[in-house]
Amino acid sequence: MSRSLLDLANDLEKKADKIDGNASLAAVNVALAIVGDLAYSTPVDTSQAISSWITTLDTPADFKQGPYYPGEGGSTYRASAAETINQAKAALANKKPGQTIYITNNQPYIKRLNEGYSAQEPAGFVERAILIGRRVLQKFKLKGL
Repeated sequence: MSRSLLDLANDLEKKADKIDGNASLAAVNVALAIVGDLAYSTPVDTSQAISSWITTLDTPADFKQGPYYPGEGGSTYRASAAETINQAKAALANKKPGQTIYITNNQPYIKRLNEGYSAQEPAGFVERAILIGRRVLQKFKLKGL
């Protein structure tokens, strides 16, 4: 059967679409790994900082999120962390190839927490979350996706 250049072009376009789709899927998985780690490693008192990890597409969040489950002394830690992850999943559910993912925390004290201000978590929990995201990306690369 003779193939035309149009057939070849169509085949190449399908492959390119598949690559774009796989890259987008990898980006979503990396973002969820990062948010998941941040949600469970950010020092917590009132759940304000945990709830403030906001995942968006195309533009970073420009607002401060209140606690999903307000509490004291970390009493609502698990519920707020789970909701932070659920909100990230909802934001990423309709991600299309080429869209940029942002994970933002606009609390003015988040940098201080990441520098080790709280005894609950050592300094660098944000950087650790990024390293975890890189590991997830490596797994996608190893699978050839």
